[in-house]
Amino acid sequence: MEYDNPIRDARRIQTLRSYSVLDTESEAAFDEIVSLVASICDKPVALISLVDEERQWFKAELGFGRRETPLDQSICAKVMFADDVVIIKDTLLDPRSRDNPLCTGMP
Repeated sequence: MEYDNPIRDARRIQTLRSYSVLDTESEAAFDEIVSLVASICDKPVALISLVDEERQWFKAELGFGRRETPLDQSICAKVMFADDVVIIKDTLLDPRSRDNPLCTGMP
């Protein structure tokens, strides 16, 4: 899937890069946040995700075991510019994610 603006928007990417957070080491504060979120939501996986023009990178992750995924596997890239809150109750039933190999367990 090809992603057009706003994913590849130069201003958004420049702002993201200005924070100098991409590809940095894990930090206890962010790790604590994903742990708390997983606990509150009673879910095995929680992520803090940042999306640049090529990938989704995780500042913190619990239960996922990866530090990044390509954009074509990113649920965040599909919903991050929605006009309202996005709730996906079941990734296997939602049309935005049901064919995503990260959701189906396919390599």
